Amino acid sequence: MTLNTQFLTMFTMVAMGGVYIGGAAYYTFKRIEKWWADGIIRRYLLEFLFWIVQAFVFFYVLYQVNEGILRFYIFLAVFCGYAMFKALLEQAYSKGLELAIRIISHILRMVYAIIHWVLIKPITLLFTFVVVCLSWLYQLFFRLFSFIFRILFYPFILLWNYVKRFMPKMEKNYLYQFFVYLVK
Repeated sequence: MTLNTQFLTMFTMVAMGGVYIGGAAYYTFKRIEKWWADGIIRRYLLEFLFWIVQAFVFFYVLYQVNEGILRFYIFLAVFCGYAMFKALLEQAYSKGLELAIRIISHILRMVYAIIHWVLIKPITLLFTFVVVCLSWLYQLFFRLFSFIFRILFYPFILLWNYVKRFMPKMEKNYLYQFFVYLVK
């Protein structure tokens, strides 16, 4: 391995330690983990998957830089990158991450509001309008049918009221029970 390859490997591993392995990526993961990891099993599963992805990325970068040769000083370089992130960059990164999260949450709220007012609200208003119109038509047809029914059967009702006056009480009771039975 040439000196140029070793220097490139050291620089890349310091950057990997500070930015990706344990540094900024882990800080970001821990910051946003509480949004989707409710249970302890999900939290440990996500943590495990995070570190598996970190290992694959680490070895992929190492393979690209120096053909995958793993030496002790590579681990020291990653640790130095992590220590550099913790000592020098963590506070600035924290402020930047909070700002980015705030901006993204405002953008997502704005997109949600636009979708709500442009798509969902008109559909619900249209659905409500259709339901109200159908209800109004149902009531109109019911009242119209009731009115026509009363007009058509009005002569029979008058005749029945006239005949009912001359009927004996016993037959009235019998007919009343008969009509109650028919209505049930």
